[in-house]
Amino acid sequence: MNGNLYQTRPLVNSSFFQKLFKQFPQENAVIELNNLLATKQIKDISSQEIQNIESKYKLNLVREFKLNLEEFYAVYLNYCLDDKILSEQELTELSHLKIILNLDDKTIDKLHAKLGEIIYKKSFEEAIADGRLTKEEKDFLSKLENTLRLPKELADKISSETRTGFIENYVAQIIADQRLSPDEEQELQTIAKSLNVNIQLNSQTKEQLRKLKLYWALENLNLPIIQPDIVIQKSEVCHIKISNVNWYELRSIRQRVSYSGYSTSFKIAKGFYLRSGSFKPHSYSVDTMKLIDTGTLYLTNKRIIFTGNKKNSNIRIDRILNFTPYSDGVEIGKETGKSPTLQMAQNADVFCIILERLLNEK
Repeated sequence: MNGNLYQTRPLVNSSFFQKLFKQFPQENAVIELNNLLATKQIKDISSQEIQNIESKYKLNLVREFKLNLEEFYAVYLNYCLDDKILSEQELTELSHLKIILNLDDKTIDKLHAKLGEIIYKKSFEEAIADGRLTKEEKDFLSKLENTLRLPKELADKISSETRTGFIENYVAQIIADQRLSPDEEQELQTIAKSLNVNIQLNSQTKEQLRKLKLYWALENLNLPIIQPDIVIQKSEVCHIKISNVNWYELRSIRQRVSYSGYSTSFKIAKGFYLRSGSFKPHSYSVDTMKLIDTGTLYLTNKRIIFTGNKKNSNIRIDRILNFTPYSDGVEIGKETGKSPTLQMAQNADVFCIILERLLNEK
């Protein structure tokens, strides 16, 4: 019996008029078929029993309840494919179920394709979960493709989408982690080779990966050293130079207000108006970012050096308390004096990563 698959259900009670005219609710035909499947082995159910149900309810099950019949077949097919293998006995039972349910080959192929697509895709994802596709796994998937009677075009489509999707997810993970190490880069190439995928990335993704590779190198390898066009100390090395940098500082500006109160006016003489409200001059301070200078920024192992159009400034690394990075600059928190905000048109991210490493190593 197939009680684990098909559960017996009570019949629907007849309405007053159905009882009066000795009719049966048509939905009971499907319920009786369900109960037959739940109480007998598939191979023991005959076509005559199905015909008896149709005669009792004066209907054609395929015409009236085709979707229900397809569901009965799909449930049993899914049960048989639980181990991803169709035994000879299961094939015989499915063939017999097809006959007694009077389902045509086109319908059966559609059900196998629909269910097979789900099972094949899930199996493919499980096979490449480690980023590798071994010969044994390829043989298993090929056998499963035949077992499921999948159309070749559908199987190839699932294979291509699943393998490509795995690569895309791996790249997305790297981007989410914000770093690309040599081991991760090598692993990406190994995965692509094993899955036989030609990695195709758009220009934006390529640039992201280039940046993340650089970030990892700045944090883990020797910092880059450049020859600056300014004089620095003998014990200093310059790591980066950035042009067109704006140096901002917070400055307080006094705002003066000369009139307050509800404002209206009324005429007291020809051409002369008196304004209501009170004349009470007062002022208040507002902090605002003020552009102090524009120039070139250098970051050495000892200082931040700024050569501006108006004057030169420098901040010792060991006097920096903290810094706040922005997409286009950085705010430097100093021990004493005003804390500047340095706005950069480019390479603010690289500057901040190098600065953080220098602060950690001081």
